[in-house]
Amino acid sequence: MIVTKARRSMPKVRTGCATCKTRKVKCDEQRPKCHRCVSTGRSCPGYPQAAHSQSEISLYNIPFKVPGSRTDRELLHYYCCEAADSISRFSENTLWKHLILQRSQDQPVIRNSLVTLSCLYRDYSFSESPRLEVSVKHIQLITRSHSQLRAHLARDASVEVALICSLIFYTFECLIGNVQQALWHLDQGLNMLRRIQPGYPCLTNGQESYVQLMAIFSQLDIHASIFLDRTPILRLASPKEVSEVVPTVLEKISDLPELEKSLVVVQNWILWHLTEFVEYKNLPLAQVPSFVIQERLNLESQLQKLEEKVERMTTNEHFQSFDCSQRQRLILLRSQALIFHAVLLENISCTLDGEDTPLNASCRFDLALTQIATLLSSDECDSSSEKTTPPKRGFTLSTNIIAMLYFICLKTNDRHILRRALFLMQGSSSTSRDGLWDARTAVAIVKALLSEDDLQSEVPEMDFKLEYVGSEIVDTSGGLEEAFKMLQLESVGI
Repeated sequence: MIVTKARRSMPKVRTGCATCKTRKVKCDEQRPKCHRCVSTGRSCPGYPQAAHSQSEISLYNIPFKVPGSRTDRELLHYYCCEAADSISRFSENTLWKHLILQRSQDQPVIRNSLVTLSCLYRDYSFSESPRLEVSVKHIQLITRSHSQLRAHLARDASVEVALICSLIFYTFECLIGNVQQALWHLDQGLNMLRRIQPGYPCLTNGQESYVQLMAIFSQLDIHASIFLDRTPILRLASPKEVSEVVPTVLEKISDLPELEKSLVVVQNWILWHLTEFVEYKNLPLAQVPSFVIQERLNLESQLQKLEEKVERMTTNEHFQSFDCSQRQRLILLRSQALIFHAVLLENISCTLDGEDTPLNASCRFDLALTQIATLLSSDECDSSSEKTTPPKRGFTLSTNIIAMLYFICLKTNDRHILRRALFLMQGSSSTSRDGLWDARTAVAIVKALLSEDDLQSEVPEMDFKLEYVGSEIVDTSGGLEEAFKMLQLESVGI
């Protein structure tokens, strides 16, 4: 009797490119073109995009073996289909869509943390209340994640696992709206990076996971510093860069990662400079030490170079080959460069007719708003570009869009610019929440500081800035959440 071994059934992959499907080979799905096609000289037509809606995806399932319950597998599939895209929207998505998932295959503590993140994200997206109501199920999942990480680190003190979990736990708390706990998790990761950065071999050798983790933590350090008005924990600009012995912005920047890296270093440097020398703000030039003035001019020079690099990148032939997500990312980087440049210009004065006058930042605020409006518009992507149906409530982690719009509202004395920034902040579902920053809270604070008459006035220029009208509120060490509470208490007192 001959026993024939049954062939094991494998799930059919429907997301590969048409060329690999025709050849009946497994597509590696590299972007923008798969490596199999490129390495063999074949044409890669790209990948079909499944436009799912919430009603169409009634059941999430993963077509391969993953430890855990069916619910866990469904939540992991939900993370892959929707949560990862939303969290990394307008930004580099390699960490969230590839590297963390790869590590989750052999690290149960990361895999279970992703299950918790997916559950929180899903419930946040379709919650009707202003903030996610934390249920017993949520608390159990979060507690399980914390316990598993403690147990894991007790037997394997992996820096990579600790950093990834710190980032995921930070995202948990942002979704819940627990700002103080989110900042605690973020600071744990930042302090770990600060300690290991100078001599840790994986960082200096450029291992991709550490490069990506360093990039996202550096961005989130900037977010937290703006939110709390504090000095960043990481210091990214070297002494030689500060003194302009070596340039921060290289002469040749060929791609978006290089551009973003330069921008993050300059943003970090600006925040260090402004907080270290805050006592010289608004003082006459004669009272500002020469080394402070020189550092500001060095910063201004680097920002000018950054703007030129971005402008060149948007007009050269490479821009035409960018896909939708790359164009959006470039627009976001340009907006950030413009706004940080504008904030720095407030601290650089020129002497005219015997008076020190801060350089005008309004034109950069106006251009940044145009860029943000373009970014938030669906018109930027054509029908052939990758798209996902956005959830009912938007959540991103590291775009800084809400912070930029809020900053413009506080810093400008141009009524037209303020109205545009406020309109974008309250009118776009894409900016519902971005990490620590909640759009509704930011809008409520701006409206509380500005009377309706001032907002609707036809006089183009205001004789004040909101940052000075509510200085004791917007400068609070507790950030946006504490400012909101202070305004509520004030209104109750009245």
